[in-house]
Amino acid sequence: MFAMYSYQTRPPTNPITIRRGRIAAAILVLGLLVVVGRLIQLQIWEHGAWLERAKASQERTIEIPPQRGTIYDRNGTILATDVKAMAIAVDGINITQPEAAIEILHDALQLRRDELRGKVYRESYFTWIDRSVDFDVAQRIEQRTHEAGVYGLVFIETWKRSYPQGELASNLIGFVGIDGLGLEGLELAFDEHLQGNPSVLRVLEGADGRTYDIEIVASGSPGLPLTLTLDAGIQFICEEEISVGVTGFRAKGGMILVMDPRTGEILAMAQDKRYDLNSFWTSNEESRRNLAVTHLFEPGSIFKVFTGLAALDHKVVNPTDAFDGNDGIDVSGHVMHNADNISYGTVAFAQIIEDSINTGMIRVAQQLGEERFHAFLQVLGFGEITGVKLPGEEPGILRPVAQWSGLALAATSIGQSVAVTGIQLIRALAVVAGDGTLPAPQITTLDAVHDGVRAAVCSAESCTTMRSLMRRVVETGTGTLAAIEDYTIAGKTGTAQKAIPGRGYVSGLYTSLFAGMVPAAAPEIVCLVVLDEVGTVPVSGGYTAGQIFRRATERILNDLRIPPG
Repeated sequence: MFAMYSYQTRPPTNPITIRRGRIAAAILVLGLLVVVGRLIQLQIWEHGAWLERAKASQERTIEIPPQRGTIYDRNGTILATDVKAMAIAVDGINITQPEAAIEILHDALQLRRDELRGKVYRESYFTWIDRSVDFDVAQRIEQRTHEAGVYGLVFIETWKRSYPQGELASNLIGFVGIDGLGLEGLELAFDEHLQGNPSVLRVLEGADGRTYDIEIVASGSPGLPLTLTLDAGIQFICEEEISVGVTGFRAKGGMILVMDPRTGEILAMAQDKRYDLNSFWTSNEESRRNLAVTHLFEPGSIFKVFTGLAALDHKVVNPTDAFDGNDGIDVSGHVMHNADNISYGTVAFAQIIEDSINTGMIRVAQQLGEERFHAFLQVLGFGEITGVKLPGEEPGILRPVAQWSGLALAATSIGQSVAVTGIQLIRALAVVAGDGTLPAPQITTLDAVHDGVRAAVCSAESCTTMRSLMRRVVETGTGTLAAIEDYTIAGKTGTAQKAIPGRGYVSGLYTSLFAGMVPAAAPEIVCLVVLDEVGTVPVSGGYTAGQIFRRATERILNDLRIPPG
């Protein structure tokens, strides 16, 4: 009997199955080759580019402005300083909850939502939001974003410029931009001295948008301090008085300058148009002008001081010499008049100064002559900048004597056809106060006077004589409203009809001036008041600027504790 058994043989090969297997294997191999190729591409060919991108998402270098030097007045009052602040930036690639971030920043910084949205959604790992946020405001923003789960904002400690006195001396001090560099005034003129060297930071940030580390690559160095010759107390007095005066006399504008004639130090440089340095962006160009160095004007009869001083120094006249002071003098076919067409008859040189007689001073200038007079004005510094180191200083107008017409000598002798700035005029007046030496105007202690800086331009005797004549102006002449009880003042008035380009001298438009030095025998201060286009009557410098001088100088003398004399 045969045993029966069975076994399972190998199934027959299916051609379709074999083909599918081969395709699958080929796909696997191809995929592997793609992956390997991509790895080679990333790790070898594109390694540098991806490394830089990885670094960009984690690490960036930032330059932070240094702590800027503090600006002080002569007594140590802080006029400009840096305070702690925060710079805020955004990582637009990794930020979380961008809309929440926008709302927090809008609420805290009062920035427009569309402006913020453009920055927050920008495809960049680092975009500045604000580089000078108040420190406490930035801390509140940081706290709110943390509570809201917003990550991707970068907070960096930095500095912000602050002006504790607000608008005081704003046109002189100027301001800095968001990059910490000076843009106007002393902030610009002494920018290199004040700015210091910036710090360089390396910011490490994770892919989640959080800042994990801020490393100081270069610590930088702070700027140097700057001390001014300015006296903040006197500056405040002058700003207050010129504002009151401009308003009271309905003038277009005005300024007051105060100088120590012994050193050339400027104690005040005040004007009615000012602005808050802490919000300088709300100001306009006109309000930011420093009138003392940029505003040109004809000085009028105040210029008779220099005509008379030149005549005295060249010994052309003495106080008792007599001149024709009647109204009307023909100069090259042009008749020139006295104020209000008053005829004074025969007058002494002293009275020409006292009563500001045009025709008498023209005759004095004719005896002096063009060459000597022009040369004297040049050594006083007219027609050129004083070098006071303030931006925008104008040189004024003093035409070469070779270009003088037949009328120029007469016109210039009474302050017409010549244009000056306030800083030029007060420097020249300081020559009279300082016994014949021309000071270099100083606004900072960096400009300390060295031997040889003060130039002798005329004799002390001539200056002493001129001051005695100028005393009569205040005691009995055109400047009696400038008198201060118990003090002797050497002063001079000026009322100059304004010349407008293309129109010539315009009826009804005047520059009104008064300058005085106290005490007259040995002046410690020189004060100049200038008003532009007085809108009240009378417009004369003695009536308008003289009263402002009196009010301001009374307070200044008290502030400086200058004894009567």
